[in-house]
Amino acid sequence: MSLVGRDLERKHLAELIDGVGDRGGALLVRGEAGIGKSALLAEASRSGVRVLSTTGAEAEQNLPYVGLHQLLYPVRAGVDALPAPQRDALRTALGLAHGAAPNVYQVGLAVLGMLAEAAAERPLLLIAEDAYWLDHASADLLAFVARRLESEPVVLVATVRDEPRSPLEDVGLPTMTLDRLPEDLAGELLDAVAPDLTPAVRARLLTEAAGNPLALTELPGTARDLDAADPVLPLTDRLERAFAGRVAPARTSLLIAALNDSTSLVETLDAATIALTTSADVTTLAPAVDAQLVELGPGTLRFRHPLMRSAIPWAASPGERQDTHRALAETLDGQLDRRAWHRVAATAGQDEGLAAELGLAADRAERRGGVSAATAALEQSARLSEAPGRAAAAGG
Repeated sequence: MSLVGRDLERKHLAELIDGVGDRGGALLVRGEAGIGKSALLAEASRSGVRVLSTTGAEAEQNLPYVGLHQLLYPVRAGVDALPAPQRDALRTALGLAHGAAPNVYQVGLAVLGMLAEAAAERPLLLIAEDAYWLDHASADLLAFVARRLESEPVVLVATVRDEPRSPLEDVGLPTMTLDRLPEDLAGELLDAVAPDLTPAVRARLLTEAAGNPLALTELPGTARDLDAADPVLPLTDRLERAFAGRVAPARTSLLIAALNDSTSLVETLDAATIALTTSADVTTLAPAVDAQLVELGPGTLRFRHPLMRSAIPWAASPGERQDTHRALAETLDGQLDRRAWHRVAATAGQDEGLAAELGLAADRAERRGGVSAATAALEQSARLSEAPGRAAAAGG
């Protein structure tokens, strides 16, 4: 289905990408959840340029440069061709080598060099979805890069909301704002996806959706549950309820996928095997795929929309969430930082062993230049420890 009511935005984005051979640049696409940012970028991705993408995830914010690693992974071979200072800085930042804390400027130059080299073969479109959830180190680096793309055949497009704020919003980049659809276009979209609604239900859904395209396409599936006496819920709550109601057949596996700080299908299935105490494979996730909640790729699992991802933990109990984090931690023996943060989420009281692990995670983050991640680890370490010295260290 074409993007209803987005002709001007599509034209603007197409002109930016079509002109990348002559001039690079960056653009922020702003809008609330469900407003159509992802759909707009999905269409832009089919423009013929090479696409590198990264997606921010709330669970990954304390893992330094994880967003940058995701973005550069397809062109990772280019790191070997960089000048030695830049190569060493980038490899250290990404956790691929040990060394002194990297100079952020050298890391930025390394990324620009890699992108320029890749774009020499074919212009690049860089997509940073949900940039407000990128780890701070990656977001700062992308802000550095975005200001220096004008002379390269590279375009960066990042999606943001009003809150939380991203460092990409602090460097004066052009912004395109997606607003809610006016009533006539909202009605057109609703009639296209649900042509058989009664007038009363149609009017109620138009009120509930309030011009939000995701709501207009997803809420008709809940129409039978509407009661005229029900209050009109906030839009995000209504959407989360709509998505949560579709997860029952694969509930445990989807909760694991939603709380995992990776798109790895193997990790999700391994943790599901632990949680379900029976072997899990892709057929375990078939109901979620059929319900169009997730998409499976080669070794990956992705939610179709961030609200789908947030709906599943929203519907789970605190105990279920803790059990899920515990199962994920058991699958990550070789990934110390990720394992530690999942253990934090599974721990309610104090734990000196885990506090010590977080202290080591803080040291590793600091050596990679992830100051924000190091601070977060120290703060959690202090919370988990009874030792006054550890709390004092966390407090600075």
